[in-house]
Amino acid sequence: MASARDSSPNRDVSAAMGGGEEQAFIEVFDTACVLIRNALTLEEQERLCAYIEEKDKTPAGKPRAMVPAPQTLILGEDGHPQVRYVRGEDPTVVSALVEKASGILKQQLVDPASCPLISNGKFKICDYRSLAMATIRYEAPDGRFPAHVDHCSDSFVVLASLGRTANFMVKGLSMDARKDFKFCSGDVLVFDASTTAALLHSCVSIDESASPAGGLLASKFPVLQKHRYGVQCRVFFYMDTLAAGISERAQRT
Repeated sequence: MASARDSSPNRDVSAAMGGGEEQAFIEVFDTACVLIRNALTLEEQERLCAYIEEKDKTPAGKPRAMVPAPQTLILGEDGHPQVRYVRGEDPTVVSALVEKASGILKQQLVDPASCPLISNGKFKICDYRSLAMATIRYEAPDGRFPAHVDHCSDSFVVLASLGRTANFMVKGLSMDARKDFKFCSGDVLVFDASTTAALLHSCVSIDESASPAGGLLASKFPVLQKHRYGVQCRVFFYMDTLAAGISERAQRT
């Protein structure tokens, strides 16, 4: 599929800190899936990490497994992993993330035919009714999540990566082969989460290194020196699908 510009994910933002960070640009993988490189500035990543730390109620002190599995953080009330939001409530860093991703797509997806389920489909991401945010912590290098399709009707996922670089995979219906890519800190993947879109995706592994932005982020949030956060914002277009889809699929992606 098309890319908004030729690039390498190993961008040197450390040199850019004094003169402005890298601009966001998109890579279209499938009619139902777009990657936004450099979607979040370092400051926005820091605010999101601080918000996650503030909300985190995950019990500590459990024995460490030989190969630790990805852990879904407990961010909501009464032991629920998700934090839930309704459109029109006071804005948060989570709603700001979704709004920013939507704005970048609206500006840069100039050819709706290249990605119709995102840019010219039944739903517009900016017109969501509610959303739920969950965060999964992956330890480097063995953190992984098996390939799956979400099967969550009437919803999109806005997935941000923070910290160590993830090795990620997607395979959509319009793709001849799977796409493996480096999912760097501050990048955002947007995809249609429905059964119809059938977007297969997986976190294959986590690099023990990070992009320059990921390294700077880890200097303020030490947990990210050995981990990656997958911050999943699941956007719903009908209020009844929030309850139907949230509990079953919160621990995916």
